[in-house]
Amino acid sequence: MHFDIVHAADPRFPGGTSSALRAELKAADRFGLGCAFIPFVGRRGPLIGGFERRTAKLIDDLGVPWLTGEEIVTCDVLFAHHPQVFEHMPAISVNIRPRHVVCVAHHPPFDGAWTPQYETAIVQRNLERLFGALVSFAPVGPKIRRQFEKLVGEKPRLLRHDLWNMIDMADWQDRRRPPPERSATLGRHSRADPLKWPDTQDDLLAAYPDAKHLSVEVLGGIPEVIKPWIGANWNILPYADDGVGEFLSRLDFYVYFHSRRWIEAFGLGIAEAMASGLVAIIDPCHEDLFGEGAVYADVRDVGTEIDRLMSSPASYAEQSALARKLATERFSIETYPARMAELYDDLELPSLPALNAARIAKLRRQTTASASVTEQPAGALRQASKKRVLFVATNGIGLGHITRLMAIAERMSPDIEPIFFTRSAGSALIAMRGHAVDYIPWAVKVGVTDASWNIAYAQELLAAIESMDIAAVVFDGTYPFPGLVNVASARPDLSWVWVRRALWVRGQALSDELQSCFDMIIEPGEYAHDEDRGPTTDMPGQVAAVAPILLNDPGSGLCRTDAAARLGVDPKRFTVAIQLGSQSNFDFEDLPDLIIKDLIRRDIQVVRINHPLAPPSGEETPGVVRRSLYPLSDCLSAVDLMITNASYNSFHECVFGGIPAIFVPNEAPEMDDQHLRATYAHSTHVGLRLRASELGRVSQTIDIALSEDFREELRRRSARLDFVNGAHEAARLIEQLVFSVRADAPLHAALARV
Repeated sequence: MHFDIVHAADPRFPGGTSSALRAELKAADRFGLGCAFIPFVGRRGPLIGGFERRTAKLIDDLGVPWLTGEEIVTCDVLFAHHPQVFEHMPAISVNIRPRHVVCVAHHPPFDGAWTPQYETAIVQRNLERLFGALVSFAPVGPKIRRQFEKLVGEKPRLLRHDLWNMIDMADWQDRRRPPPERSATLGRHSRADPLKWPDTQDDLLAAYPDAKHLSVEVLGGIPEVIKPWIGANWNILPYADDGVGEFLSRLDFYVYFHSRRWIEAFGLGIAEAMASGLVAIIDPCHEDLFGEGAVYADVRDVGTEIDRLMSSPASYAEQSALARKLATERFSIETYPARMAELYDDLELPSLPALNAARIAKLRRQTTASASVTEQPAGALRQASKKRVLFVATNGIGLGHITRLMAIAERMSPDIEPIFFTRSAGSALIAMRGHAVDYIPWAVKVGVTDASWNIAYAQELLAAIESMDIAAVVFDGTYPFPGLVNVASARPDLSWVWVRRALWVRGQALSDELQSCFDMIIEPGEYAHDEDRGPTTDMPGQVAAVAPILLNDPGSGLCRTDAAARLGVDPKRFTVAIQLGSQSNFDFEDLPDLIIKDLIRRDIQVVRINHPLAPPSGEETPGVVRRSLYPLSDCLSAVDLMITNASYNSFHECVFGGIPAIFVPNEAPEMDDQHLRATYAHSTHVGLRLRASELGRVSQTIDIALSEDFREELRRRSARLDFVNGAHEAARLIEQLVFSVRADAPLHAALARV
């Protein structure tokens, strides 16, 4: 398999590096180059996040082939984006054989204090040995080139031309506002990093004057250290990656000054502002890159330049037009053919036939002619063999852990083979849905101590991993237990993911060390998330938050007639279903009986759902149907009122399914905060709350639940809730990790030690 070019990059990077990668992929597609992509996990913090959202979407939208390094692939040029991604060798061999490797230096080798940011020689050696080809470095701007040229001794091979970042001019509308005269808005967008801002209060207020005729707009927040310095005319907005164009359209001046300790490798924000027809006022150190497209001034003279341009609308309009013109000529994707021809010349490679003007024109005609009849690509084509992922569920009080894991596993691509390894007695339910499963009874079931059980469990888990050639372990449980943690510590060569529910009760202990053995933590979405104050909210590291995870999408179950048949009830009668969990750790005492008696007194059809993990009950209540089934969500269309605990799955199935419900929280201290969840539903009119201690409120609560006012209001509010099943996103996050090349740790620390 051969491609013209392959891009090797860490698509998790936010900001300019990912923006540059997207432009490269767009350009290759637009001009007909054979292009593929191989994701790397490079330098990382405490946890690994998912692909940057827009980058992941573009890869899917364009159908870019996704390489994993398994298949033998050749290419003319492999672009290795960002040197810090390649500071460590991966523990696997990558079978990509380029004629030449170009390391795109999106980051300078030294900061403003000349502190090394990476070892150029090590990066070069890693790339040469990883891909078996000559490596050249491509600075993205003149500041990086000058740093490379100042190196003493053996220097890396530099391309003759800088590889400037590109922008798609179609993403940036030309300025439509008239030149400012009496008042003006200046602003900027960047990360809230102190290095991205002036070092002193005097410099900050000089760059962004506190003047009545000026307002300052900031997108992306500001660092805490400068908050006491800002003027009264500031408006600070959180970052929104889809809102940069709209933000720039509201500005008159783009003013950007940063710390003297920071080296701006390129300045993509400046280029985007110029593409939007803004007048950019920036430090003279950027002049050799942005030329006449910007205005250059010492930070102390910014106010003078703003007043000068406001006093001369013609000068402002002229500078605005120059900005757009230069952005188009230097940084537009349309420069790609000339840029690639220059690159191939630098590398002494034969000219690229795909960039022949006639072929480009032909490709464009074909694209235009077929646009109305051709479907969009179905997503990235992954070049990989099937990977096995081990889904590990703890026992739990209910079935939430295995249910969430099945929701994710059943939405994996065909490239993944899910296998379950659980200590949950609900393992038979997993097998019934067609999954391979291994059941390991937990300590209480087999009558051994926790310590001895964890030793045996670790041995069983390790044997499963090795015998089935597992690539990743996905754990869903409240606490990772010692047997699991020990195996994770011994097998850092695998990808370890913790699906960790939010909304813990405040005061529950959660040590940082419990998450240190995981590469990624996925947090299922929570309807009451705004009220979460539990220990997970203060844990370090980037958590991958997804939408609520459900096994079945709301409304996807059986029709009412079929659902009623499975429940054993009359579909024409009002039906109340009662499911209060296994009740193994929390005694609802007399509450269930009081509820049932009240409903029977009203001549309402009642079905009591036996929990699959609860022991069989010989009790029979006249007028009450008993059923044991899983998942209950298949039959919710036949339920007119649900009385259930406020566990994660039952709660969200009712809320997003628009099912009227009375939530009875399990308030055992080791549980998630079901009381908070039920109260939040009550306060937002999507459910009612009835605590086990509130025996005197049973009849009143049922009265409300049966009232047309409550039911109509619940229907109205539920209709306003948008539901996207986070199981899809969780599956993609796991696949992104599994099918990326891991180079985020020294090789000795990435090897299995068992």
